[in-house]
Amino acid sequence: MKAPSAAMLFYVLFVSIQGVVCLAHAETLSVSLSASSPSQGDPVLVEARANFPTDNAALGWKGRTYSMTAAGKGRYIALIGVDLGETPGKALLSVRASAEGVVMRSDMELTVVEREFPVQKLTLPKSMAEFDAATLERIRAEAETLEKIFSAATAPEWDLPFLPPVGDFRPTGFGSRRVINGEPRSPHAAVDVHLPEGTPVSAIASGTVAFAGDQFFGGRSVVIDHGGGLFSIYYHLREFIVAEGRRVAKGERIGAVGSTGRATGPHLHFGVRAAGGRIDPSRLFGEAFR
Repeated sequence: MKAPSAAMLFYVLFVSIQGVVCLAHAETLSVSLSASSPSQGDPVLVEARANFPTDNAALGWKGRTYSMTAAGKGRYIALIGVDLGETPGKALLSVRASAEGVVMRSDMELTVVEREFPVQKLTLPKSMAEFDAATLERIRAEAETLEKIFSAATAPEWDLPFLPPVGDFRPTGFGSRRVINGEPRSPHAAVDVHLPEGTPVSAIASGTVAFAGDQFFGGRSVVIDHGGGLFSIYYHLREFIVAEGRRVAKGERIGAVGSTGRATGPHLHFGVRAAGGRIDPSRLFGEAFR
């Protein structure tokens, strides 16, 4: 391995809304964020720029390391998620890149802001709210399968901008604290889009189908792994037309809106997991991600 030059052994770290590592005032690694004070459930775009030859960059967030996407000469991007249940306060992330065998690191601090979520009170028949032992075991097993899928950290396949999963995208209900028959339940970690049955559903970005099957709650369901810790989730489909392991392109049709599983009518349950947790999918389509 080539020995690092003397100039590469010293650096000054500047801390601001941008994290900048300077090597002898010549080589720099700068990092910027789409938001330095994100709310619970927010996605945050991380951009790193290096003015020295490097062929990779990696992001450290919530105890894990994710590959960043090359987006031009010396430019890398990644998407992190502030989980909807994240504790408000300070959180740290880091970006690493290497040159001449020396690893350079830039650390940044975020301030997570508390977000107020709506409370949704529902009254459902006992058959939709109370389950026998066999059903509870099925629910547990399906949840474990999905968590195993979400724990993967594959190479990034996505690029900007993301595309809404349906043409008439009017999402509701993210983060709703659901109270069913007077009993608090888990928050709604997705949005609902109410559309006629049969409305086409498409992939929001390129990726690989990590799950395509039937679930107790989600009915006919598809999960796409876009790499870099990013997953999109589509539930209650009337049908899906993709198989596990298949690569899909951004905007490619994967199925149609339905009411399978535990649904009271036709709609798309659309969720996104980004590196770090469950985010509000509707916020992926704002100006910061174009």
